[in-house]
Amino acid sequence: MMVTLMDIAVLIKQSLDVQELRVDQDTGKIYIEEAPTKAGDIDLNAAEEAVRIKEKVGGKATAIMLSTWGASGKRLKEAKEALKRVLAMGLDDAVLIMGEEGQKADTYVVAKTLAEVIRDNYQLVLAAEGSDDNFSGLLPARIAAELDWPFIAYATALELEGEYVKVTRSLEDYEETVRVKLPAVIAVTQEINKPRVPKLMDIVKAGKKPLDQRDFTPPSEPKIAIRELKVPKVERKNVIIEGDVEEAAEKLLQALKEEGAL
Repeated sequence: MMVTLMDIAVLIKQSLDVQELRVDQDTGKIYIEEAPTKAGDIDLNAAEEAVRIKEKVGGKATAIMLSTWGASGKRLKEAKEALKRVLAMGLDDAVLIMGEEGQKADTYVVAKTLAEVIRDNYQLVLAAEGSDDNFSGLLPARIAAELDWPFIAYATALELEGEYVKVTRSLEDYEETVRVKLPAVIAVTQEINKPRVPKLMDIVKAGKKPLDQRDFTPPSEPKIAIRELKVPKVERKNVIIEGDVEEAAEKLLQALKEEGAL
C-alpha cells in the first residue's frame, strides 16, 4: 500500500560556519558573534530525502528552524538565507522561530518548542544526525520523546511501506534494518543521499515560497547554561629527531611507543 500526501517536517539548524571561526591564540577565546551561520551540511541530506519522498508519494515538506543566535538583523538575514537554500532544493514552505531568548535555549527548551509545532501536523520528521557546530545529536531524540513517537538514528536509507517506514541504519560494526509505524522521527547521515544543487530558477522561486516567521517564547526554563566556550590548549613537545632517514625513523618509532601512540 502506498502512502499518499505525506506531510514531512525537516529540522534545519542555523549552525555556525566552523570554517569561518576565528580564535584568539593567546586566550583560546572563540569569536562566536563574528562568525557567519548557515544551514548544516547534514541538514541538506535531510532536506534532500524529504524532497525525494514527496516526489514519490506527494504531500508537503516544511523546513522548521528555531534560531538560537538571537534576533539581530544579521542573524535574521542568515537564517532566511539558510531556509532559502533548502526551499530551493524543493521544500514547500518554512517556519522560522526567532527571538532574543533563543540565545539561552538549550536542547530541552528547543525540543519542547519544536514538538508543539510538529504535533498533529506531520507524519514524519527528518533531521540531521548532528549539527555542524556542536554535533550533540540530542535534539531529534528529545523531540521524539516529547511527541511519544518512535525514533531511529543513523539512517542511511529509508523506504515507505504503507503506514510504516523501513529504515537501514549504520551502527559501529554492522548495519541493521528496522521498521516502525508512522508517525516517527528519523535522524539521517550524510551517506543517505547526495543533496541536489539548486538551479538559478529554483533559487528565484524559493524567494517567493511561504516563510512563517514566529516570535520565540520559551515554554520553560533551560536545564543547561553555557558559561564559556574556549579552544583547548595543545602543548607541543617540540622534540627534534636527528640522523639519517633510517636512524630518524627508528627514533621516531621509539618515541611514539614511549608516548603510548603505538
